[in-house]
Amino acid sequence: MGHAAAKMLLDRGARVGLHYRSNAEPIKQLIAEYGQDRALPIQADLTDRAMLTSGVEQVVATYGQLDGCLNTVGTALRMKPFLDISDDVVDETIATELRGVITSAQAVLPHLIEAGGGHFVLVGSDSGKVGTSGEVISAACRGGIVSFAKSLAREYARQNVLVNVVCPGPTDTGLWEDLVENDEFGGKIGNAMIRAIPLRRIGKAEEVAAAAIFLLSGEASYITGQAISVSGGLTMS
Repeated sequence: MGHAAAKMLLDRGARVGLHYRSNAEPIKQLIAEYGQDRALPIQADLTDRAMLTSGVEQVVATYGQLDGCLNTVGTALRMKPFLDISDDVVDETIATELRGVITSAQAVLPHLIEAGGGHFVLVGSDSGKVGTSGEVISAACRGGIVSFAKSLAREYARQNVLVNVVCPGPTDTGLWEDLVENDEFGGKIGNAMIRAIPLRRIGKAEEVAAAAIFLLSGEASYITGQAISVSGGLTMS
């Protein structure tokens, strides 16, 4: 989803700081296609505030200011019943999917305020609205970032900082394919979710990215504090 969104932003003429933690290959492909003056690689661990702050400052120093930030952080873990989840997985999930979002906000909000306002968009999940079997800890984190985004939206509205969440449902990514095809428990839950989607198909990464790009744009200048589902009607609230 992050790669699809980055490509859409670059196609629209934006200059983009592209974050990665360890896998730089997709970033290198975008730089090769769009040029180093448009795409800036930023290596950082999103749970490390100092490292992330330094990366954001590098983007601002290169491009002059920060107008928006899209956070798509997530973990790539198997679905498991709650009582089978280890403490290590609980800690890793919370550190990545909740603490990583908070750390990102701490790094980018000062620059958005300094620029006179901007957009902070989070990619969460519909699980944060309605819960999901097999993803209890992740769903808790996703619900947390919805409340976090709404609170930030209220707190920084007068600084013209708009904060929103895109909540995808099942989406056609390599992670989803691996989940439903190579894991019996995840496959049962995943296929049941697909059957419950009114549009009778899973989403595309580009469809989720398009919603995020809209919320990053000037057309979304009167939208803040919202959690918008992109899930084919799986949830309707």
